[in-house]
Amino acid sequence: MSDAAEAVMLDLVGLFPGFGPVLAEHLEDNFDEMLPHLAMSDFVRWLVEQYYLNPAVCESAWAWLEESFDEGPQDVRNLIAVSAVEMIPDPGDPGSGMRDMLGPSLREMDDWLQ
Repeated sequence: MSDAAEAVMLDLVGLFPGFGPVLAEHLEDNFDEMLPHLAMSDFVRWLVEQYYLNPAVCESAWAWLEESFDEGPQDVRNLIAVSAVEMIPDPGDPGSGMRDMLGPSLREMDDWLQ
């Protein structure tokens, strides 16, 4: 995976420090190797928890991911589409309301992935 995809994950920790322990556990479980697609899936699971505790964190995260998707290289766009948008829980499942937080580009990607 590219340096840009890894940088996205590190940026997320800088923007959302509560995700730091989750990423640290990911690194520990993977022998200090960052696997961005798995880490992004971990981030979305963390966002599901935040959805009920602090929805503003989720709104901010999805806005940042939208901007990163729009401006990023193809591997970053793929990371966000496949391992973030696609990991939003199915309708009716806890956290599925995050779909309402998606901007136009990620909403279009979500529609395409369905």
